Amino acid sequence: MLSSKLLGERYQVVEVLSQGAFCQTYKAQDIYVPSNPTRVVKHFLPSNTYPIAVEIRRRLFNREVEALKKLSNYDLVPHLLADFEDNLEFYLVQEFIEGHPLSAELSPGKCWTESKVFQFLCEVLGILNFIHSRGLIHRDVKPNNIIRRKQDNRLVLIDFGAVKPIWNELVRDQDQTSIFIPIEHYTTIAIGTPGYMPNEQQRGKPRPNSDIYALGMIGIQALTGVHPTQLAEDSNTGEIIWRHLTKVSAGLASVLNKMVHYHFQDRYKSAKETLEALLALNNHCRANQESAFLAPFLGDQAIDTTLPETLLPPIHLYLPRQELAPNKLGSQTPSLGQDSNQVIRDEVSSSLLDLDDETTNTTVSLLPDKSPLLLGLVVGALSGLALMILSYWSLQMISPVPQIENLRIQLPSESR
Repeated sequence: MLSSKLLGERYQVVEVLSQGAFCQTYKAQDIYVPSNPTRVVKHFLPSNTYPIAVEIRRRLFNREVEALKKLSNYDLVPHLLADFEDNLEFYLVQEFIEGHPLSAELSPGKCWTESKVFQFLCEVLGILNFIHSRGLIHRDVKPNNIIRRKQDNRLVLIDFGAVKPIWNELVRDQDQTSIFIPIEHYTTIAIGTPGYMPNEQQRGKPRPNSDIYALGMIGIQALTGVHPTQLAEDSNTGEIIWRHLTKVSAGLASVLNKMVHYHFQDRYKSAKETLEALLALNNHCRANQESAFLAPFLGDQAIDTTLPETLLPPIHLYLPRQELAPNKLGSQTPSLGQDSNQVIRDEVSSSLLDLDDETTNTTVSLLPDKSPLLLGLVVGALSGLALMILSYWSLQMISPVPQIENLRIQLPSESR
């Protein structure tokens, strides 16, 4: 029984979290630390599931560890805390993220607002941009693998590794060294999740924009309240049919459609490119908002301007803690470099509106403002009066009025 065994003579298994394609995942407690913190322990390529020579499993395990180390010091993925070998079995130890999966927020029939979907896409694209820049592909982006962290409400992407290279190397090793992997394992290994897995990934050839496909499908699920496996497909093109299920702006619908194109050649090539498309969409909406504010001043009547729900509000995103540099938080020209989260932060700092995610319409009443003219007149009158008083006082100081005291005229009779 796993619960009665210490892994690595240190980690006490509490429960089984999942059994994926290449590992079994456990929730465990670290008994070497006085507070017994909770950890996630992953059993890599269990020998009772994959009859692979221990030398090959060790080599693949070391390769996985090196890949995960590339994600160290990044706050929006679980940290790799340790790795060890126990009785010719291989284990990874990662940080346990306390929170709830995004699937808890995606109830059937419940539709998110467009602004909430926009913010969600930008947050996760920032994480994917970091992962892809390190040469890794998640391969299983789905609501259960996106955790809303309890301590700060931020989204964290979990349960991934260099799975694509491992799969390719397993098949290559099988051909080169005649390692036997039962055919039922070869054909039924889960290398993704139905509904979120694009065609090329089903064929064992994932690309970075395979993760973008999965994220786009989550966005469509959030807008429509319909699980991806329940969405219809065009019989000729294989494209997803979903626009009739929800009210959405043409701009965001266009971005989502490009994210989930059937052929990977037709999708955005990277998370960076997808972010650029979303930010361009946000800038366009801001320009429309500016026009709406300026138009009423051209006439003399008060105008009520209703801003529809498809105008995107500002998004509030966060940088990883280790990347917050005080000297870099000033106003900057947006540039999508390696740190896409900084781009989003700079971009949204100049947003015009601060609408709540649940608000569908905002009515703004704009009146021609004559108060500056009146204020100028009052200030001018007071300034003139003050100048007059000052001038009078100055004249008194320069030419004072003579004072006559005890002036007496002597008559001729008095002189005698």
